[in-house]
Amino acid sequence: MTQVMMSAREIAFDAYVRVMDQGQSPEDATEALYRQLPEPLKRVDRNFVKELLFGSLRWHAKILWILQHTAKRDLAASTPEIRASLVLGTYQIFYMDKVPDRAAVNESVEYIRKKGQANAVSFVNGILRQIARRAEYFTKPDKKAKPIDYLALQFSHPHWIVRRWFQLFSFERMEKMLAANNQPPPWSVRINQLKTPLPQVNELQARLLKDERGHTERRPLRSSLQFKAAPNMDAESLFAQGYYTIQDEASQLIGLLVAPGAGQSILEGAAGPGGKLGHVYELGEGKITLTAVEKNPVQMQKAKDTIQRLGHEGIHWVESDLLDFKPEQKFDKVLLDAPCSGLGVLRRHPEGKWQKREALIRTMSELQRKLIEHVILNLLKPGGELIYSVCSFEPEETESHVAWIRENYSDRIELLSPVPRLPDYYKRYVTRQNLLLVYAGNQDEMDGFGAFILKAK
Repeated sequence: MTQVMMSAREIAFDAYVRVMDQGQSPEDATEALYRQLPEPLKRVDRNFVKELLFGSLRWHAKILWILQHTAKRDLAASTPEIRASLVLGTYQIFYMDKVPDRAAVNESVEYIRKKGQANAVSFVNGILRQIARRAEYFTKPDKKAKPIDYLALQFSHPHWIVRRWFQLFSFERMEKMLAANNQPPPWSVRINQLKTPLPQVNELQARLLKDERGHTERRPLRSSLQFKAAPNMDAESLFAQGYYTIQDEASQLIGLLVAPGAGQSILEGAAGPGGKLGHVYELGEGKITLTAVEKNPVQMQKAKDTIQRLGHEGIHWVESDLLDFKPEQKFDKVLLDAPCSGLGVLRRHPEGKWQKREALIRTMSELQRKLIEHVILNLLKPGGELIYSVCSFEPEETESHVAWIRENYSDRIELLSPVPRLPDYYKRYVTRQNLLLVYAGNQDEMDGFGAFILKAK
């Protein structure tokens, strides 16, 4: 085993500890560890780290179940490093066919030794070798008698999420949704239309294939391409030059709902990390006035970096909580990409399954209503539009808001249909209540999203 690959494994193990025991995000954890290396990891090794870390997070509950049945002791009493070695070692054995079982066991044991926990070496070695033999079968909950227990274990999701969704969806639909959450998301990108007009997409694809060996496929959404493997993001790449940015198709639909028109003043109320903001800028073709509000300085900097990479200029930046933002002039349109539970993007952020709690949905729903009310009362011009979006399809964060608005603001707000602003292919995701609702496990492999459009009378 090369030293580089060992370094990649150590990063994945240490990042897992930071995510599961310190509450960090996988992205922040790995980037912090990368900065400690004497020289950058190669792209292939970064991909290895991501597959091992994210895969272990996706299947975390099922792996722990296997380990708990094998170990016959409470793993919660073990150190974070021991749990990391066992979980990531087991993931390599069961889910990474290109990694020899022997390497998965030996490197997991070596990790524990390097962490100064030599007294646990024989324990970790014995458990992983037993798992590698796949000698035992542990009976799962009966899918008919205990469907929630079965689904939670089989697809490695917390019981509270399975219980919630089981009230809304059939067993068969649940199987598809939960299985989809455990798959890595596709590499969907949005073309920068100011550098590559949509009729020239074929030329960009040819250039990606020639210069970077980037194999891409066209999507029903004209602004979107899908890479078959991770795209090149090096300093000289077409990504770094701003020809495209990473953005899911469902997220791209939100920019179409905004439909910026010449001369309009538009506000995005939670601008980080800049994907939707950049899309609105491009759709405005330089003929709109665009203001970006973001209270988190880290997220604002991410948005600024994205906008700068895409080559966009002239955006007015405001570091503020949207609830405290009361400008002198009101806006023609406000895009409220609201803080939310994020349960629609668990395949992209698998740590969310284990870090989030059900109470978060109510907390976010209450905050969303305050933000909606603030936009209606303080930010919209007469005849202006609020475009609301969340990366969630929970009823409290979507349908319930529409009912609340109709009950409390029917005299001053009307709900517009998203249908006229969407390409024909995506109109199937609009409900009879005029909500754009994209559930997990959909046929187009998009993130889960909810959105609606309000117009001030």
